[in-house]
Amino acid sequence: MNRRAAFVPVVSVVFWASLAALVVLLAGSSSAQNFACPAGQIDIMKYFTLDETRRPNQFMSGSPNPIYTEVYPNQDFATSGYWFWLKSPSAHGFDVKAFDQNYVYMRATELNWTDNSSFKRFIHDLPIAARCITSGKPGPEIKVADTTFNYHQSCGAYKSGTIGTAVNDLDPPILMNASGNLGQVWTRVLHYHYDCDQSYQHCADEEQFYLANGYGLWQWKHYKNGVLSKSALMNRMQQGITTQTLPCRNSYR
Repeated sequence: MNRRAAFVPVVSVVFWASLAALVVLLAGSSSAQNFACPAGQIDIMKYFTLDETRRPNQFMSGSPNPIYTEVYPNQDFATSGYWFWLKSPSAHGFDVKAFDQNYVYMRATELNWTDNSSFKRFIHDLPIAARCITSGKPGPEIKVADTTFNYHQSCGAYKSGTIGTAVNDLDPPILMNASGNLGQVWTRVLHYHYDCDQSYQHCADEEQFYLANGYGLWQWKHYKNGVLSKSALMNRMQQGITTQTLPCRNSYR
């Protein structure tokens, strides 16, 4: 019997099996890697969305609507992606926001609350906050000249509009009492000013987004010419999931 001939196939099998296992391990490690901000800065995404451990089966309940959060890819957090704030279990009423290594953006929002194939989407994603912000400090002011968006019906665009210029700023974190079953939460308030003039002044509209670390949006206010026009409070964590999602890929991709 040729002992060397019998030994070579065994070594070959072990080698290829080990190599395959290493490739699988490296692929898994690569896909699981998260985005990291420089030392001394925090990833602001943790304020914008419900965290990964809560998203699969919990949502923010409130009035006049709840908020269900879906993040793509579903991790805390990739370098780039997008997420949904769905305002009903059937996904009627929604906001789509996006993120990359530089900014967090507004992308689309509902047009008709009873028809989620109708929506408004910015031609260019509108930056609202820097992705990485010095821990404990406010975010930088962001001015946006082009706010052109398209109206969509049955997933198709049919006209365009604009909301003037926009100015966005993010407050430093403070401990706020959200009441409900959230209690005290570290919160940053995003101030989204739009319908401003060419000098980024005299903004007719301001939306305030109250964003809690690990919970995302728990309160929203809309001011018209300095007067409170609408508000929403979503400050109770509850068990539950959506039954539908958005039907139009061009509302979020």
